[in-house]
Amino acid sequence: MTQLTECELGLVKEIRQQLHRVPEPSGSEEKTKALIRAFITAHTGLSCFDYGGGTCGLYTPPEEALEEAICLRADFDAVSLPEGDAAHLCGHDGHTAALLGVALFLERTRPGRRVLLMFQPSEETGEGAEAMAPLLKEYKITRIYGCHNLPGFPFGRVFTSLDTFACASSGMTFAFTGKPAHAAYPEYGVSPAGAVAEFLAEVQAFNREVPFGGGTFATVVGCNMGQKAFGTAAERAEVWITMRSDTNDNFMKLKAFLNSRSEAYAQQNGLTLSVMEQDAFPATENDETAARELLDRTGGELLTEPMRWSEDFGHYLNACRGAFFGIGAGACPPLHTREYEYPDELLSHQIRALIALL
Repeated sequence: MTQLTECELGLVKEIRQQLHRVPEPSGSEEKTKALIRAFITAHTGLSCFDYGGGTCGLYTPPEEALEEAICLRADFDAVSLPEGDAAHLCGHDGHTAALLGVALFLERTRPGRRVLLMFQPSEETGEGAEAMAPLLKEYKITRIYGCHNLPGFPFGRVFTSLDTFACASSGMTFAFTGKPAHAAYPEYGVSPAGAVAEFLAEVQAFNREVPFGGGTFATVVGCNMGQKAFGTAAERAEVWITMRSDTNDNFMKLKAFLNSRSEAYAQQNGLTLSVMEQDAFPATENDETAARELLDRTGGELLTEPMRWSEDFGHYLNACRGAFFGIGAGACPPLHTREYEYPDELLSHQIRALIALL
């Protein structure tokens, strides 16, 4: 299949570098959206519109499309940094540039099917896909595909799964609240210490026993109780846990287990409990037929196990048949590290894989 010309590929590399220089965190990607819209308007005749915090390019063939409508998605937010700014340490600038390369291809080749190019915000927080998923029904999309670069995998090679590509995950805060007391008279207070100790021990036991299978586990990422004031017994404690599973069903079982056990320990110790969930991602569970088509058209390979990290593309797969895949970025620093930058040399490979799905 015809690929991009050298001039077109040069435009794609240039926009990738422009995007890299204006990293914006989830929910604040206004400059990024402006660059995407400007590129589509300047170089293609695709219609461009905003939706759900993101922006889209729609290619409509000259005559009524006989084939199913397809959607290709790229994410464009950057990774938030502790000091308050952001940086493209996950390669979303590359994903976006590659999809803009597909827009150039559609403009030049004019295929006979409708194609929706979806540029999505807020992937890092798990919020963007859910907001944009209604577009799939509105535009009668019957297949959706997305891609992520994979450092450490053979350069330019496509990898996918016939079932789960990436795990479900969510951050959970369990807050136990009792009653404060003077440290000299702890019997007059209600301390969360016992409940927290028992809860943490049970979480660790769960991970050793893996009752839902080895792909389901809970990671204690932190705990905070009281303050460093030696005259006061603690009144409140928080336990922070990341839940993770390779299937949505087992993820819900894990969530129910943690909610049930934390509530039991709170009641046994005379405490109140509040639970907050954030950064929630469903499992990215591919449609087998769509994944096999992807493998056939791209010459891809099967993963030996799901990625443990999460990707909000699962929201689309809950609404439409499709598949998510990875493309090897070769020997380079890991994602979300200060040294990582999407390699421009990978753009042609990612664009080729996306075009093959058309």
